[in-house]
Amino acid sequence: MTAVITVDDYLDPDVAYLLGLITARGQFYVDRDIRRIVINFPYRLFNAKPPQNSKLKFDIPTEMRICLDDVRNRINELLEVNVSIVPSKFNTQLLAVFTKNTMAWRNLTTLLNHKNSYEEFRVPPVLFEVPHDIQLEYIRGFADASATPTESDHVQFGSGSPKFQRIVLQVNHNNWMLPIEICRLLQMHLKVPVQHILWGHPNLRDPSMKGRQWAKEHRIRIYAEDFLPVGFQFSFKQKILSEMAALNRKQGGSPGRPCNPLAEHRIRKKRKHKDEKDLTLPEALRRRHFDAYFQICKALGCTQGKPTSELVSITEE
Repeated sequence: MTAVITVDDYLDPDVAYLLGLITARGQFYVDRDIRRIVINFPYRLFNAKPPQNSKLKFDIPTEMRICLDDVRNRINELLEVNVSIVPSKFNTQLLAVFTKNTMAWRNLTTLLNHKNSYEEFRVPPVLFEVPHDIQLEYIRGFADASATPTESDHVQFGSGSPKFQRIVLQVNHNNWMLPIEICRLLQMHLKVPVQHILWGHPNLRDPSMKGRQWAKEHRIRIYAEDFLPVGFQFSFKQKILSEMAALNRKQGGSPGRPCNPLAEHRIRKKRKHKDEKDLTLPEALRRRHFDAYFQICKALGCTQGKPTSELVSITEE
C-alpha cells in the first residue's frame, strides 16, 4: 500500500519560517557536490530605531548576534547540517553547507520552484493552502530578513496631524511578482491590511526625473498595530513594533483598512517619465504610464478587493 504524503511531512512552522528568510534574502549555490544556502542580513537592516521619546535602548550589533544565534539553533536540527554565522564587510550571513543532496535541500529547492535567488523567488503556492500558523511563520521569517522597524517609516496626513508608525517589508527591485503575492497572503489569508505598496517604478519613485533613482526596492507598507498578529522573532524588533503600535493607538489608531485596487480613487496625476519604456521593467508595465500604486498592482495581476463607488484619495510619497 502506497503511503500518503501530506503537507505536514515537509512543511511545518519551522520550515515555513526558514522559507520566509530565504524568500526575502536567501540564495542557493551548487558547486559540484557542494550545496550552500546563504541568507544575507545587510548592516543597514541593523539600523532599527524606536519612536521618538522611547526609553528603549539597544546595542544593535549585539542584539543581531543574539537573534541570529537563536535562528541558527532553530534551523540547525531542521537542516541536519551545521549553520554558521559569517560576518563580512557589508552584511552578516547565515550559511548552511550540504555535502549531500539531503531531503531538506530537496524540499526547500522544490518549494521555491528550483529558483536560485531572492531576486526571483515567489511565494510557494502551497503557502496559500496551509493553516494560519504556518502562513504566519512564513511572513515572520520574511519580515525578520527584510524589515527594519524605524521611526522614519511613519506617515503624516497633513501638517500638524499625528505621525502613524509603519512596518515596511522590502522586496528586491528585480522581483516584481513577489510583492503582489506577499500582499495577497497578508490581506486575504491573514487579514492583515496593507496600506499600500511603493513600487520601484519611475512614475512613483522619481517624479523629478533625476536619473535611475527609481530603481530601488519595492516597499510593502503596513501600519504597526496591524502587523502585531505577525510580529518578529527578532526580539529587539518586536519590542520596537510594540511601542510603534501603542503610539498609533494612543493617537486614535491608524486608518488601517485593506487597500482596494478595484475601488474608485481620486488620483493625483503624475508627469510622463522618460524611463517608462526602460527594458528592466517587466513587460506588463513597459511603455505604460501609472499615476498610483494600485494601477501597477492590477497590471501585474492583482485581483484583490471589490468594486465600490467609495472615493479614496491617493497620494504617493
